[in-house]
Amino acid sequence: MFEFENKEILTNSNIQEIIQSIEATNEKPISGDVTYPSTGEIKQRIYDTFPTQNRAVTQADYESMAYSMPSKFGSIKRCSVQKDPDSQKRNLNMYVISDDTEGMLATTNSTIKSNLKTWLNNFRMINDTVDILDPYIINFGIEFVVKSQESSNRFTVLDDCISAIKGRFSTPFFIGEPLYISDIYQTLKDVIGVLDVTKVKVTNKAGGSHSAASIIIDNNISQDGSYLVIPNNAILELKFPETDVVGKIT
Repeated sequence: MFEFENKEILTNSNIQEIIQSIEATNEKPISGDVTYPSTGEIKQRIYDTFPTQNRAVTQADYESMAYSMPSKFGSIKRCSVQKDPDSQKRNLNMYVISDDTEGMLATTNSTIKSNLKTWLNNFRMINDTVDILDPYIINFGIEFVVKSQESSNRFTVLDDCISAIKGRFSTPFFIGEPLYISDIYQTLKDVIGVLDVTKVKVTNKAGGSHSAASIIIDNNISQDGSYLVIPNNAILELKFPETDVVGKIT
């Protein structure tokens, strides 16, 4: 925002010329959802919007309203609303995450959070209070070993396996969504030239260019070993698939 100190000595044409000549450079990167949702996400959001009737009563209503905030106020990539376990009243914790210009998960900035809170005030129940929070970003990697068919080119099969894993996790996770290790096995088995999948290991990537948040993988594997349990206030991300997906072929 700017003001003219001696506006009375300027003509309207002078004022308009000055205004049109102003340029600004944003020193901080854009924060907010800058990628388009998939067709599946769009269908789900439309489906969730119908029951809300322009009011937020259930946790799903609040999530739907958050996604429907006009883009001029900013936007979010993922949202999860949960009842605050430490509150005796109707206090809700809303976890939101955005992505940056490169499509990687990024903390939602304070401006978007403020706009979101104002937007939700138009629809929330009078007794509800909503805290907007940041989920932990947990970066992970995948190590695998596959056995190729004798007639297949081992190097081609390995490249195809890595590409299949990248494609499988190209769509961002939802907050609190588990990682199904069984899906990784199936993805690799479906690759042409793969005879068998002998090993799949999920690793936690923390520090450096990765998120600082960490998780002890072995302590959070389901009893049958088929999936990795993720806390409700965290979200998974395969941040650098080029280096975080490592395969071996036998």
